[in-house]
Amino acid sequence: MKNKLLLLFLLFLSFSCFDKEEEPAVLPSGTYTGTFQRSSPTADYPSAEVTLVLEGNSFSGSSNLAKYPAIGGGTYRVDGLEVVFQNTSLWTAEFDWTLILDGAFALSTNPSGEVTLTRKRGDTTDVYRVVRQTETR
Repeated sequence: MKNKLLLLFLLFLSFSCFDKEEEPAVLPSGTYTGTFQRSSPTADYPSAEVTLVLEGNSFSGSSNLAKYPAIGGGTYRVDGLEVVFQNTSLWTAEFDWTLILDGAFALSTNPSGEVTLTRKRGDTTDVYRVVRQTETR
């Protein structure tokens, strides 16, 4: 009897040791508003008010500061805990193209509905913090 209990206990422990896979993040269609902030230990950057519109697999958006960030439009897909943007807008050459909303961002959500998109490049981190707006009729 003791051997069976010990075996059951060991079996239970072996299953409980597996890491639980994180649930994929959800990013429903809608209009999101919030802020964009770039940070770096070598420079100070302003915060910008942004709007991001997601419809199906397309995105568009704007910022209250010219090309900071440069949102434009294109397509996106959610892949597990990241969202990948493919920006199809045409851009001029006079600004920092790393500010274009393009490429992979870590995606996280919290119970209050805030969505955070984060991308690190070298010592620079870009963070979008947005909340989906409710529709009023």
